[in-house]
Amino acid sequence: MTTTNSVADEARDLPKEPTSTWILILVVATVVVWLAVLAWQVVVLPERVPIHFRSGGEPDGWSSKAGALAFSALLPLLMVLPLPLLTTLIVLRAPEFINGPNKEWWTATAPRLRRFERLLREDLWLITVVTLALLVAMQVGIVRAAETPDQRMPEEFLFGGLAVFGAGIVAVMVRMYAGSRYAEQPDLL
Repeated sequence: MTTTNSVADEARDLPKEPTSTWILILVVATVVVWLAVLAWQVVVLPERVPIHFRSGGEPDGWSSKAGALAFSALLPLLMVLPLPLLTTLIVLRAPEFINGPNKEWWTATAPRLRRFERLLREDLWLITVVTLALLVAMQVGIVRAAETPDQRMPEEFLFGGLAVFGAGIVAVMVRMYAGSRYAEQPDLL
């Protein structure tokens, strides 16, 4: 009888299954847009930047330009973009912490665990894209607010960004749990 840790040891020695091309293209496109918006912020933000807003878009918190840029750069770099790396830490290093559909089946053999890691990595990349898109919308909204006399965040960025984020997260969750994505796969031992 094998343990999940010995299966994980064996799975780490297997070749990494590649992420789907369409997901990688989506990730690259979103990162390029984020970097372009960040460069735009460097050029156009004033020295005093509204960074926090009430529900009607009225500003109630400000930062320096450097602080706003640091937030725009560091939050994605430190909190969002590393998210897919969790699959290596959890699935391939501590599979006992997996909490997903058909856990016993996925953790029974190394090829299954390696496949589960890819499936989860792809889903985390999609969550990363949706979250980064929300942050980009907020960055654009902050620039737009900084350019207006009353420094109000336009509601299409405030609520539109949140609506797109919510719809994106729901779409990823439906993809993960409504279909057969995490069902037993006959091509695996």
